[in-house]
Amino acid sequence: LVLVFGLLPATALAAEGESTTPAVYVSSAGDDTNGNGSEDKPFATLAKAVGEAVDGATIYVMSDLTMTSCARFYNKSLTITSLGDATYTITRGDNFAQQQDNARSWYNPAMVEVQTTGGVGAGLTLTNIILDDAGKHEGTVFAQAVSDDGTSTSDTSGNTDYVQDAIIASNATVPSRITLGDGTVLRNFGGMSAVRITDQAQLVMAEGSIIEDTTVTDRTKGEAQGEVGPAGAIWIQGSSFTMNAGAVIRNIIGRAVYADGGTATVGGAINDIKPDRDMWQKTNGIAIHLRNQAIGTLNSTCSIDNQNTKVGGESIICSNACDLTVYDGAVIKNATQTKGIAALGACRVDFDGEITGLVGNSNALNLQNGEFNVTLGKNANIHDNQTGYGTIYIQAQNGKLDIYGKINNNTASDRGGAIAMGNNFQYPTIVTMYDGAEICNNYSAQTGGGVMVSVGTFTMKGGTISN
Repeated sequence: LVLVFGLLPATALAAEGESTTPAVYVSSAGDDTNGNGSEDKPFATLAKAVGEAVDGATIYVMSDLTMTSCARFYNKSLTITSLGDATYTITRGDNFAQQQDNARSWYNPAMVEVQTTGGVGAGLTLTNIILDDAGKHEGTVFAQAVSDDGTSTSDTSGNTDYVQDAIIASNATVPSRITLGDGTVLRNFGGMSAVRITDQAQLVMAEGSIIEDTTVTDRTKGEAQGEVGPAGAIWIQGSSFTMNAGAVIRNIIGRAVYADGGTATVGGAINDIKPDRDMWQKTNGIAIHLRNQAIGTLNSTCSIDNQNTKVGGESIICSNACDLTVYDGAVIKNATQTKGIAALGACRVDFDGEITGLVGNSNALNLQNGEFNVTLGKNANIHDNQTGYGTIYIQAQNGKLDIYGKINNNTASDRGGAIAMGNNFQYPTIVTMYDGAEICNNYSAQTGGGVMVSVGTFTMKGGTISN
């Protein structure tokens, strides 16, 4: 008889497809003191659950929850989801607790924070769960909290006066990812944003995820010195945001995406954004606002649709001295009294998409105040808009617009049915049409049914201007 001793392979330790990482359960009927996080003895709070969960664990929410303190965790990746077929809601409660860290001393936190120390990454995946901020916030000043030396144990640093960041926030200093998965809904942000990401934090909105307002109808701010107002549903600070096809940001009061540096790549739907002048940058860039050298991309599956809502804002997309690429298939449509894209300062805009259905006295493209470089690609199609002084309005120094696509069937209530070059600078804009370009069937109530050249150079190297 020969006996052979050895370790079983790891795959034999668990049934195929099952995780060996312990799951953690949380329920409003649970107990943080006497519970152990099992399904039979769940914890009572999400804060306790994320603290006890190990790297790679899934936290199962067994009931609706009300949070009064932040669920903050470091250096691990967790999944939070509803147990079974139900979709449970986690709601911000009153008197949300302040907390402390070495960067901000005492401050008003987000509902969930994903953080890092010592060069170790972290991550969060949400699926089939609703997080509702209930329009609430702690603090009085809508602006970014300032750094502190970490020695304060009171509110002397002033950060307790600053409004909480978000529903979800991450200041990760090494690459870390937050994924809003299928069935995830973030609602009614009451502070600066629904999600705030800085530095090395990355946010992905996957197919089936939603950010929306259902009870919030107005954004407000005070009048404190340095106050700027809420940022937007997504607040990017030098980090990256990717919105996949099938993800939706809808019915937001104020702004959808505010990119203060970093990258915003949008392939989902942004619908029915209602501007509010209490927002940071007021009503400019109500769907996407790019500043501080941010890079914006609208993929072929992107749709920005205000469904004829009377927006009354400055622009749907604002590129403030930033780079913007709009691919074939992306569409901006159906807004009233609002610019489609405002390119301000030294911008690069490569536009190969569609702008249609704008109504009012504004412009589809508004190009101002700097050495912009704008290209309308061969698939670009700006059509069937009711505009004011130019469907494309130009007022800039050393600007350059190259046209390969179509500007057709637009009506201007003033001048420049397709283009109005109202340039008053010493070094005027140069506009050039190339083979395949069209400026057809446009109308203006005054001069320049097709193109009005007030100051600048318009060169037709090819293409068609007709009717």
